[in-house]
Amino acid sequence: MRTLRLILGDQLNAGHSWFTNQNEDVLYLMAEMRQETDYARHHIQKVMAFFQSMRTFAAKLEEAGHRVRYYRISDSDNPQDLIRILQNSLKEAGASRLEYQLPDEVRLDQQLKQFASETDVEVAAVDSEHFYTSRYELTEFFKGKKQLVMESFYRMMRKKHAILMQGGQPEGGQWNFDKQNRKKWKGNPAIPDPLVFNKDLSSLEEEIRGSGAEFMGNVDATAFPWPTSREESLEVLDYFCDFLLPHFGDYQDAMHDEETFLFHSRRSFSLNSKMISPKEVVDRV
Repeated sequence: MRTLRLILGDQLNAGHSWFTNQNEDVLYLMAEMRQETDYARHHIQKVMAFFQSMRTFAAKLEEAGHRVRYYRISDSDNPQDLIRILQNSLKEAGASRLEYQLPDEVRLDQQLKQFASETDVEVAAVDSEHFYTSRYELTEFFKGKKQLVMESFYRMMRKKHAILMQGGQPEGGQWNFDKQNRKKWKGNPAIPDPLVFNKDLSSLEEEIRGSGAEFMGNVDATAFPWPTSREESLEVLDYFCDFLLPHFGDYQDAMHDEETFLFHSRRSFSLNSKMISPKEVVDRV
């Protein structure tokens, strides 16, 4: 049976079980779409970061021996709409089965469920294998409880995954140290320069602008600073742990009109796109 597997732009998890083996009957589908750039107005840096990361991920899949169908934002045959892309790709591949990872966004979740209810092909949804929790774990935890208190869920997760626990009790004798995280930064200790990558993504910027995609803001595309691969994402994580983490707790709530990042890690995009996982971050820290 030929299978089409959809990978969304925020599902760049190289460790997913999908990729354990190569299979000539499986085709991976990735697509840059106006549907995703235009449903809300995003900053040009965000659009570029996602598209470059997707392209890097697709290239890695092909290097590993997987078959990939990739739509660029500038491709003349790109319908710019997920459902039409799925229909076209299923037909091109001669696939009788579609698999997709559970989306994080309700909007996409509903769109794929609707497609599954209307198509003639077999459809299966699988876990993205990224989060500590399963999709309905929070719902199950709070079932029957009168109050939805995040602290109780947080404590359960600490115990379940043995994170900073000693003999069933929190390491350090208390569950959080929020009151100690509110120091003002007054110039000392010195803040290391952020780790940036200064990639020339001018051609990608031209493609995005030429596509008519909606966006806001500007960017120096000749020196794009953000991580757009798993390797760069791990570099950012290591840099945070080695140089910023020792002072992060003290100043995590601080702001300063002359400092953009202070001791923050700048790894949220890598997490949101799934190039690195929450567990990897916790284990590294």
